[in-house]
Amino acid sequence: MLNPMLALMFWTLCVALYLLTLRIRAVRRGDASLGYFRLYTDTDKAPPTRAIAASRHYDNLFQVPVLFYLACVTALALGLPGAPVLAWAFVVLRLIHGFIHMGYNNVRHRLVAFLAGNLVLLGIWVLIALQVSSRG
Repeated sequence: MLNPMLALMFWTLCVALYLLTLRIRAVRRGDASLGYFRLYTDTDKAPPTRAIAASRHYDNLFQVPVLFYLACVTALALGLPGAPVLAWAFVVLRLIHGFIHMGYNNVRHRLVAFLAGNLVLLGIWVLIALQVSSRG
């Protein structure tokens, strides 16, 4: 269970570095103002859409994946068989979601990856609930 968590953490760091390079490039080229990043209010000099998508994806990596990390730690503590396979499936689906979001950004394709990942995460939590309820 640690490897899927490490993989998702590494992906989060990769997205952060990608976002940083996009923002620096946008400011240097004059496509965005530094003031925009102070309060995110200077919409006349907002960064290009690719940087906005990366920013939103980075924010998203601190939403649902928090439940994934908690599920992994819980599954690890309970010694749940089958949970590592589901954990890897979640990570792969988050990667697919990210490449879609920061790439060609087709909302329907992104939604399918997002929903599939959430269903996999739900599956991990169901396994946890079943394990806990069987212990009495």
